[in-house]
Parts: sequence; C-alpha cells; structure tokens
Amino acid sequence: MDILKVIDELKEYLFQTPLKEKIAKIILFGSYAKGVPKKGSDIDILIFTTNGRDLEREILERIYDFMVEKNLPFEVLIDSIDSLYPLRDYFIYNASKNGLEVYSMEKSKIKMEMAKSLHRLAEEYLESAEEILEKGRLRIAIDSAYNSAELCAKAFILLKEDDLPGSHGGIVSLFGNLYIKKGEIEKEIGRKLNIALELRNKARYKPNEIFSKEDALFVINLAKTLLEALSKKL
Repeated sequence: MDILKVIDELKEYLFQTPLKEKIAKIILFGSYAKGVPKKGSDIDILIFTTNGRDLEREILERIYDFMVEKNLPFEVLIDSIDSLYPLRDYFIYNASKNGLEVYSMEKSKIKMEMAKSLHRLAEEYLESAEEILEKGRLRIAIDSAYNSAELCAKAFILLKEDDLPGSHGGIVSLFGNLYIKKGEIEKEIGRKLNIALELRNKARYKPNEIFSKEDALFVINLAKTLLEALSKKL
C-alpha cells in the first residue's frame, strides 16, 4: 500500500467540504509512520481542529465513509489546537515528534485561531466573575477574573511566540517582556497583572485571607482592559 497516496486521497475527501477551514493539522503516527506496518495494521491519524471537539462527529463520519469506500482500517484521534499551546500531553508530544505531519495550516493562522479561542474563553470567565461577584463570592470572583486576564495574556504571547510558558509567573513575565517592555501596552497593565496574580494565589490557597469587593473589581477591571486591548489585535 502506498500510504502517502492514501493520505492524500483522504485529505482530498475531507477538504471537499467546509471541514478544510477547521482542520489545523493532520499527523500520521504509529506503524505506518514508522514504516513497519504489519498485515491488518490500522492507519493511525491524529487530527487537530480549530474549534475543539465540536467537529469530531462530522470528521469521523466523513472518514468512516472513506474507510468503507476504500476498505481501509483507520484509527482516528481528534483533538483541539488547545493541546498544542503549551504541549504537555506526552502522547501528543510523541505523536507530533515521531509521526509524519501530512497537513498543516500556516502557523500564523493556527496561532490566530488559538488567540481567538482564548479571547472567547476569557470573555466567559469574565462574565462568570461578574455574576459570582453579585452573590458576594469574592474568592471565586477574583480567581475567575484572573483566569480571564491570564487567558488574554496567553493570546497576546501567541501572537508573537510559538509556545507558552508552563507557569502563571512565566506567563506574566513573558507578557511583560513582549509588550510592556517594548511600550506596546502601558506599564501599569503589567503591574496590575502581577498584583492580580498575587490576589488570585491568595484567593485560591489562603483560607484565612480576607478580601474586599474592591479586590475583586480590581481584577475584573483588569480583565476588561486586556480583553478590549486584545480585541483590537484579532
């Protein structure tokens, strides 16, 4: 079997539909990627989409039709580009490193789609923070608002870098180096993000810490500012 020809036919079959605009990467892994398939081996495919798992059923149905038509055994895994930034899952790391990438959107487009997804998620966390603040749940409001602010910082980083730091402090630091230090975003925003991280840590891990409504509003307003600034970049 000419596996590359089969994969090309599969891509053509998938890309005849609007799915093409939502598929970010296709990676061949397993025995066929290693060049050591046995009789009856599955053709292992890892597909990354730009909108999480919303397309999973549609993609699987399309591939099933292709399998039946070609009488070929595919094993398909579908994940979101969220899993690539940062890359923490060992299976995905191994498949990406040792597999064969047979299709990819342009990196800049993938990162822009990821930044837009982070923006949407940041909006959701901000709405949750405002709703929970009305109930007087200050700790949760601070935590949720910080999540919103940090998601914005991550999106900003991805617009310039190919990977994200694995720690909260690393995100705050790199965001500052990329945007605050260069004067693209006001220095005060960087200072507030650092304070917000401290408030978030206390809210999450210090049970005897006392917070005020002003503390929660401080982080909420920061998240709003970052969301507004990010919107202008997307």
